[in-house]
Amino acid sequence: MNGFYNDFDKETLEKRNKEKFRNVFQVDRDRVLYSEAFRRLQNKTQVFSSGEYDFYRTRLTHSLEVAQIGQSITNYLNQNYFKKKAIDSDLVEGICLAHDIGNPPFGHSGEAVLNELMKEAGGFEGNAQTLKIITEQIQDTHDDMSGMKPSRAFLDGIIKYKKLRKDSPNSKKFLYDYQKKYLEFISPNGNIYADRSLECQIMNWSDDVAYGLHDLIDGYIAGFINQKNIYKWASTKSLDEEETKYIDIIIANLDYRADFERFVAQKTGLCIENVDLKITNHPLAEKSNRYKYGLQIDSKIEKEVNLYKRISSEIIFNSPQLEQLEFKENYILKRLFNVFIPQEENTFKVEKNILPEKLRAKITQLNSDKFEGNARIICDYLSEQTDPSLIRMYKRLFDPDFGSFSDILK
Repeated sequence: MNGFYNDFDKETLEKRNKEKFRNVFQVDRDRVLYSEAFRRLQNKTQVFSSGEYDFYRTRLTHSLEVAQIGQSITNYLNQNYFKKKAIDSDLVEGICLAHDIGNPPFGHSGEAVLNELMKEAGGFEGNAQTLKIITEQIQDTHDDMSGMKPSRAFLDGIIKYKKLRKDSPNSKKFLYDYQKKYLEFISPNGNIYADRSLECQIMNWSDDVAYGLHDLIDGYIAGFINQKNIYKWASTKSLDEEETKYIDIIIANLDYRADFERFVAQKTGLCIENVDLKITNHPLAEKSNRYKYGLQIDSKIEKEVNLYKRISSEIIFNSPQLEQLEFKENYILKRLFNVFIPQEENTFKVEKNILPEKLRAKITQLNSDKFEGNARIICDYLSEQTDPSLIRMYKRLFDPDFGSFSDILK
């Protein structure tokens, strides 16, 4: 490993065995890659429901694309800024692969529903759930289920929002209150800084590029993104001259799928190459290069990507077709949560008899009469499901003609 990272960056949350052939960041990446939480992403929604069409992106393919973009940005900065290997591509890859593993079934609408259901029990947030999986669920060894014991640089890289729910009760982006200890680990000088590390900034821009551009292709395949819809959308917006030019270019490339995919690929390349680094005066700059340097994105390319994100959001996600599907998916989540832990006024009951064995054991071990702890177990269980498994669970409980005593329940 090069000298860009020091012992402070490489220190792990808890002590773990040294590897002979892999450095600390390679171990972080590999533990994510081989985790059950990562594999579940293959059946979680990115834009359209998982399994609806063979070529739509899933959270898994999205995460792989984010990782590829992140590695390319890393290589570009190393070659053009440092003129040598400095930023660790294994570290960036691992952070990018992990960035969505806390997301629940049914995409962002599923996240919003779980947050609403958990409003009296600590809330739910995808990035906070990612942190929980990394620190508590991905195992270090087969005998140790206390989390993957990540390095400080890796842990810092996956945390996008460094504020606790209690400190920002009206925000939809937060960490769970008990996760303050992880913020204290990544900033052990007694201060908690909202700023993202360099690797987290690379991941975040890679994520913006991936869903800002690649979601357009899925929308094109599904018939939402076409010349007529783009023109109609643009005619109702107050776009400036530069944004109008971007719209004209999109429309000109929508005649054929191959042309549009080539256009998106070229734009992805421009997003990778239109970045630079800046020296910061961050309080941790002397302690770590991860805060000495910050990512600088060309303002024009950032504005262009933001326009693509608006198009995806307002033409695809706000369409009646997706709104109806989200209505159904949200109903499924709400009904399952409320049947597992029904509430009446200030009382609740956990329906342990219809839960799988592992959840029964967790509830029994918790041995609590407080709603928050019991609800968190149910919420974690629902959030780890895939789109298809959650639908099967719903059918098994509510469809008289579905299910068998021989079904495997997890």
